[in-house]
Amino acid sequence: MKFEPRNRHLLVERIEKEEQQVEVLLPAGYAKTDEYTLLKVLETSPDCASVARKSEKVIVPTHLIQDIEVEDETFSIVLENHVCGVVINK
Repeated sequence: MKFEPRNRHLLVERIEKEEQQVEVLLPAGYAKTDEYTLLKVLETSPDCASVARKSEKVIVPTHLIQDIEVEDETFSIVLENHVCGVVINK
């Protein structure tokens, strides 16, 4: 299935951090969330400005990423003006 973002949204994919092998005991139900998340832009809405282009890596506040489930498939989107910056590897 294909998802095409509209209304200034970006279709994104989370870039997972490498897991560190450290064991720490935490209370049941505790979940640490990072304030910001690194994402890869998969598609942009036709009405987006040039904030980010396809295949670029962007940083967005984690709580502003929306996950949408459609027929057992999950799509992650973010509004273009929630992008804090683009990560460029030199």
